[in-house]
Amino acid sequence: MKKSMALFAMSGIAAAVLFATTPASADWSVDASTGTGFVGKGDVQDAFGWNDRDLQANHGGVSFALTAESTSTTTWSCFNSKNQKTQDRWHTVTANTTGGLVHDARTNPQDKVTGFLLTGLAEGSTSVSETDGQNLNTCPGGPWAIVDGSSSTTVTGDESELTVRFADHSQVLTHAIAE
Repeated sequence: MKKSMALFAMSGIAAAVLFATTPASADWSVDASTGTGFVGKGDVQDAFGWNDRDLQANHGGVSFALTAESTSTTTWSCFNSKNQKTQDRWHTVTANTTGGLVHDARTNPQDKVTGFLLTGLAEGSTSVSETDGQNLNTCPGGPWAIVDGSSSTTVTGDESELTVRFADHSQVLTHAIAE
């Protein structure tokens, strides 16, 4: 019995060590249309296999790039008070963003880098939007009016690829998927 308890305790300790060494989920976010967001220091350290000392020494040479694509479709209904007819309308915006991001190191009171503030798209980056459909939330002239509560927006393909670079090395940062 003593042997079983000791083995059970050791299994628990091994599980705790394994859990403690599992990488934390990604700590980055970016608004693809503006290039603003945040990247935690852990993501950069994981990308290059750096410890904290390496990050503090090398953070000035880190850069970020973004590739993103999304389609946003808004639908709404218009009602004609004269003939009691309803008309469904739509407006689609497809956005593509590619290029570098401007960033600043975020530091704590001890002047240690704790992450990177993404402050916008770098010069030479592109952000292209294409629209299709009717003007957003409009109805034809005359007795037509938008139906209250009928407007809804769906975003598809909202995929962003954020790459961190240092010297000749680059790594795509990924998010852990929460279940």
